[in-house]
Amino acid sequence: MTVILHDKATQVGLLISYYIVLSFWAAQTLSMSMLARNVAGQTKKSTVVAMNFVAWCVGNAIGPQVFLTRDAPRYFIAFATHLGCYVVLVLVMVFLRFYFVANNKKKDQLASQLAEARDDHLVHAFDDLTDKENPNFRYVY
Repeated sequence: MTVILHDKATQVGLLISYYIVLSFWAAQTLSMSMLARNVAGQTKKSTVVAMNFVAWCVGNAIGPQVFLTRDAPRYFIAFATHLGCYVVLVLVMVFLRFYFVANNKKKDQLASQLAEARDDHLVHAFDDLTDKENPNFRYVY
């Protein structure tokens, strides 16, 4: 995995690669907070967070398996796989943002038509309703 630093372009490329890898932690933390804040209902939230944790564990167990000895010492396939996963994570977060904005607009239109939603927006605050069932739930993005 050693790269010979023979010119400035190689050094800059390695620095940019390092920054891209570090950006994963910001994206991963943001996706975890989006997951926790945008699911309502205790059972649904517990299930979604547990499924995410299991998927994270499986990914961490499988992740090192892409570093094959035949690809040594540069591991192009392994690093391309990891970079692809980072890109997919960012694309999913961008998709979720647009999805949440669209759902909030739909719920706002529905709320403007219903008199119940205008009377008290906390009427379902302590009901164990999911984000789809609660007309007053708004997604955070």
